[in-house]
Amino acid sequence: MRYSSAATQSRQISRVPCTLPGGPEIILRLPGCVGCDERHDALFRALPRVLPSRVCILGSGITPTALWAARSGAEVVCWIDSAAEAEMIRLSFDAADLPLPSILCTAHPEGLTPGMCSLAIVHLPRGRMLQRELLEAAGALVAPGGRVYFVGAKREGVKSATDFARVLFGHAGILVRKGGWHVGMAINSTAWDTIPMPKFTSADIVVDGAPTHLVACTGVFAPDRLDEGAQALVEAMHVKRDTHVLDLGCGTGVVALAACRRGTRVDATDVSARAVASARRTLEANGYPQARVHLCPGAQAIPASSIDTVVTNPPFHRGHAVDFEIVEFFITEAARVLHPGGELFLVANAFLDHSHRLRGAFNSVSIVHDTGRFRVWHGQRGVR
Repeated sequence: MRYSSAATQSRQISRVPCTLPGGPEIILRLPGCVGCDERHDALFRALPRVLPSRVCILGSGITPTALWAARSGAEVVCWIDSAAEAEMIRLSFDAADLPLPSILCTAHPEGLTPGMCSLAIVHLPRGRMLQRELLEAAGALVAPGGRVYFVGAKREGVKSATDFARVLFGHAGILVRKGGWHVGMAINSTAWDTIPMPKFTSADIVVDGAPTHLVACTGVFAPDRLDEGAQALVEAMHVKRDTHVLDLGCGTGVVALAACRRGTRVDATDVSARAVASARRTLEANGYPQARVHLCPGAQAIPASSIDTVVTNPPFHRGHAVDFEIVEFFITEAARVLHPGGELFLVANAFLDHSHRLRGAFNSVSIVHDTGRFRVWHGQRGVR
């Protein structure tokens, strides 16, 4: 075992037991990531063993699947969107003393070639178009005659994904139904020339009173509009010219763009490779290519006590359930990167009370804006 337990605690990493075919394993889970659940049980029932070969695994929540394939002797290639899950895979493989798989955490399939795998396993995300993109990518990665397995939630469109797989591959069927999860399989019969690229779209919107060109790809929240929460945050955030602002969990980059237009020096972070690619394109399309956008969990790329103001619109769902793990993680990260006297502006749905969470990290906490549907919370660190 080659990881430090003290280091994992300081980075908010938890140890999650997981039962794999052939024996138990420990997953080192980061905030917002999936450890081990019924999707994996369903998948392992449908595909009880993997032959020693090259296996491509796509989607989110894939760490247990990657460990199981590697323990079976397969050469594992992971293509994921989340920088947190990329780190989670590295830590979990390290803890299991397994050779590190190839990990591609990017919106684009750099380094991947058509037909490179004999087997592809897709953990279907939410969203019909994103599901279709990943199934197409899996078909391109698998050599003719190879199999594509996919696992998805009944409540998140697995039936529609199965119908699309039938059109894409000519035949696809469900092998296992367990709880709310279905596992399907198809056989690829086509030699693909290229791996499909993510689809970026453009929209003309207004941000902070200024015409804005929004560029975003499939799988990113609000890819064609300024959502109400972001609008409330832009209206309420007080950022001063020539200060250093962090947009924590930047999404498409529209809040970071508003901060740039107010004369601040901006860094932005997001855990999603697709969000980072979208934010960079949005900032560049509106004349701010110098704004730095980092792919990382939380604010991992930002030094402690280096920021004047943090602005954030954190998610509070995991699937369909309300979950405050990321909100709490973002509050902790904001407190870490802000210098004494630094300020946080956090937008949340009006029915969510974050006062107790914020008071654990900030000396002064208040609500500075309330639209009826959204509130913007303000926290300020004490001055030494």
